Amino acid sequence: MKIKKQYIKSVVLLMIAVITGSCGEDYLEVVPKGSLIAQKVSDYERLLDDPALNTFSNGLVPMGDEVAAVEPFFSNADIRNQRLFRWDDEIYNAGQTPEELTNLNAVYTYNKVIAEVMKATDGTDTQKRALLAEAKIGRAISYFTLINYYGKPYDASTAGSNLGYPINKESDITLTNFTRNTVKEVYDFILSDITEAIPDLPAVLSKRNRASKMAGEALLGKVLMFKGEFTEASNHLQSAIDLMSSSNLTVELYNYNDTFSDEGAFMPINFFFGPTYPIAKDNQEVIYDKSNTNIWAFIQNEIVIKPETAQLYKSSDLRLNFFTNTQAFGFEPVYTKGMLRRYGPLGNQIGVTIPDLILLSIEAKARLGSQQSAVADLENFRANRMPADDASIPVDVAADQDKLVKYIFEERIREFSVCGYRWLDMRRLLVDAKYSNLVNYTHDVYDEQGNLLSSHQLKPERLVLRFGQKVKAQNPNLIENP
Repeated sequence: MKIKKQYIKSVVLLMIAVITGSCGEDYLEVVPKGSLIAQKVSDYERLLDDPALNTFSNGLVPMGDEVAAVEPFFSNADIRNQRLFRWDDEIYNAGQTPEELTNLNAVYTYNKVIAEVMKATDGTDTQKRALLAEAKIGRAISYFTLINYYGKPYDASTAGSNLGYPINKESDITLTNFTRNTVKEVYDFILSDITEAIPDLPAVLSKRNRASKMAGEALLGKVLMFKGEFTEASNHLQSAIDLMSSSNLTVELYNYNDTFSDEGAFMPINFFFGPTYPIAKDNQEVIYDKSNTNIWAFIQNEIVIKPETAQLYKSSDLRLNFFTNTQAFGFEPVYTKGMLRRYGPLGNQIGVTIPDLILLSIEAKARLGSQQSAVADLENFRANRMPADDASIPVDVAADQDKLVKYIFEERIREFSVCGYRWLDMRRLLVDAKYSNLVNYTHDVYDEQGNLLSSHQLKPERLVLRFGQKVKAQNPNLIENP
């Protein structure tokens, strides 16, 4: 039986590799300058439709404090994933290119569109400006991801001096003279791209892999949340929510009470692959598709939700249908102490989604003192994830701002466990003097019986990843993180 499981796993890995393609081995790898000629508006349309632009790294998942690791699976896991979980100083060996730099391939394409599309030989000025705007949103979300890997969390008092990520507006891969801009400069660059783009973005959402005005407003609100500018963030998040009704596609929360009913859209639940979950282009909760293959929701067994995370869920919470106590392609329960492995969906959304948009809006309202509105919105959100009778917020939580904010972050854990969102929340909480206590600095590894084997502590230095020896060798002006 063990051989059969390993055979199935190998076949699945091969299938994923064929479907998703392989990342380039060289830093900043992209089609060489001048070898790809785009002239017409339709050429730039095709560039923006490239599926490769929607593929992001999955490195966020093992770093969140909502997860634990379990043996014997952990010791047999990919060394990169072990190191990410342990928050090691070095994630990659000397000759390896960081997978987190996958986003750079997209940046080069977006830079090409931004630099050239207004000179396209056909099409209207409106069409060209819309494509320019879409490329700026794509570049902005790519840089937002990169700064959250390699730059410290945004803190107004230090953002002007902390090193962030090199800003590159060129589509020439031969450049190697990169120097790091500050965190503030990178955030300013991101915000400039978004605010310049929004007026020219398509007013309605017609394709989930392409940027719309709704996606622009939502992304702007999210970036401002990460800067701690909650009033402005709330305004833009609400603007995105208001645009949901004007979409050409269905854009709304799934009601799990319906989708997990006997004839529901997520049924039947496959024993190996979890709920029947839609792909991105058909997913009504997706506004702007940026995703990765979540191996910890499919074939990997070492990363699970820890006991404390499992206790955050009510037994009636239908999000538990995305978790199991069995290993991939196994039949018998293997996890103890309530720990659960995520299974499904295989495609992990980290772009612009309805759940993230709504929960950020609720958080902004709570932080600004609009507790009644925040509570109403949160109860409505929860009523789409469990029976309405179980969705109410405890009275003492609803009446206390700090308890409500804590509860909202717990709701984000319930919604996004083992999806990578928690690491981003941890980073912004750790520079929030009022709520930094909501972060756990420890990762635990358990044996098969649930006994604690080892613990790993998050150091302040590891709020950022290091570029590694290969990237440094190729880019001598790049200052390494400590």
